[in-house]
Amino acid sequence: MIRHGARPGAAGAAFLLIALLGGGFASTPAAAQDAAQGQVRALVEARRHAVLSSEIPGRIARMGVDAGQSFKAGDLLVAFDCASYQAELDGARAQLNAAEVTARVNRRLNSLRSIGEAEVQLAEAKAQVARADVRKAEVQARRCDIKAPFDGRVVERRIQEHESVAAGAPLLEILSDRDLKVELIVPSSWLVWLKPGQRFDLRVDETGATLPGEVVLPGAKVDPASQSVKVTAKLTGEGVPAGMIAGMSGTAIFPEPVVSSLQGTPQGTPKSGTARP
Repeated sequence: MIRHGARPGAAGAAFLLIALLGGGFASTPAAAQDAAQGQVRALVEARRHAVLSSEIPGRIARMGVDAGQSFKAGDLLVAFDCASYQAELDGARAQLNAAEVTARVNRRLNSLRSIGEAEVQLAEAKAQVARADVRKAEVQARRCDIKAPFDGRVVERRIQEHESVAAGAPLLEILSDRDLKVELIVPSSWLVWLKPGQRFDLRVDETGATLPGEVVLPGAKVDPASQSVKVTAKLTGEGVPAGMIAGMSGTAIFPEPVVSSLQGTPQGTPKSGTARP
């Protein structure tokens, strides 16, 4: 780990940023020159990304999806062998039925003054406990089926059918491939003028397409080693272009007024008269 203020490690931190962001801004002559021209590296990521884990121990009965496969919200992704949990639910419902019958009989007997109020209250309490046991068994039974929380695709399948897993075991890594965001690494000096709503063009390395983008939120912390900050942005076009997936990288190109304001200043520091977007 690079410690705060450890200047000899700045090159290492810069290299790490490049690796994480596909060649992001760093303290190198080439990166500084690109930044001075209003160009920084960008990474396309999914807004919704999750690793689904097992909430119960059990055996996998069926896998509804495979790696790379698309799914819709509500689709069955993983099904457990739920015979034991269903049996517990059936037993809990039977106990509840018996407790409710007892409570009804006791209320009738109490109206005839054959038993006291205490017996009635005790029977009602047992019925309430039985209802709670049914709700608990229903929750466990619902956990046997894992359904998709959103539209997306499977990144990685970490288990196979017929395997037995413990509670908390990771099962599937999924993401939303239709809800993407863009992350930029920009010089910290850009925070003087870089505000939400600032427009830019994203040139995607993998597809060669150029897409419109917009800054959503500048980062809350400056990396002291590289003097850079992470910025969250979004694509502003209609829908997600065909072939665009999370993990792609590219170059964010800011407009000519911004470029002009950056030229002639040291490493991308805006001039005092820079017009705000």
